[in-house]
Amino acid sequence: MIIQIPHKFKPRDYQLPLFKAFDNGIKRAVIVWHRRAGKDLSLINIILKGAINRVGSYYYFFPTYKQGKKILWKGMTKEGRRFLDYIPEQLISKTNETDMSIELINGSVIQIIGTDNIDSIVGTNPVGCVFSEYSLQNPKAWDLMRPILAENGGFAIFNYTPRGKNHGYDLYEMAKDNPKWFVSKLGIDDTIVIPSEVIEEERNSGMDEDLILQEYYCSFE
Repeated sequence: MIIQIPHKFKPRDYQLPLFKAFDNGIKRAVIVWHRRAGKDLSLINIILKGAINRVGSYYYFFPTYKQGKKILWKGMTKEGRRFLDYIPEQLISKTNETDMSIELINGSVIQIIGTDNIDSIVGTNPVGCVFSEYSLQNPKAWDLMRPILAENGGFAIFNYTPRGKNHGYDLYEMAKDNPKWFVSKLGIDDTIVIPSEVIEEERNSGMDEDLILQEYYCSFE
């Protein structure tokens, strides 16, 4: 049986450059997309592709363990499909609920980790990492992972919606001028996923303007 990857997922037009960048060998990426743009849905498919192509450990970091469990381990798309269902059953060897890890038949392991427990990753050797909601994470996790990935040639992807000019902003500013990094910053005017009428309704119903600019237009201010 031939299993196509991505599995039952077709990237939207604005998501395609990210997939192409990794197909072309990019090892670092910063994805600053507005809410509901499909950040984690895109990246679970990318990390799966990495785990198939190279046997190793792959970490999917969230700010907290609980957030990782709620968003990715138990989370669903708006169509009611679990995020983990994008990993074909035929490729799964075993699943560990306690560790929130999935071992593939080739030996690769994909694990969800909260950066609120940094000690759990000391001494490990992942070859691919996704830092989801990086602007809300403890940046020490990246400091611990970067020498490992530099040595083993692994990849790191950071996805988030801005939370002011913090470490997420600093990373974006560095990466946008670095040819070795793929950078994508997209608001709703770029993706056309959320109609402007919806934003106007949010505004009329009392949503703070600064929050609208942050969540839907990816403003760092």
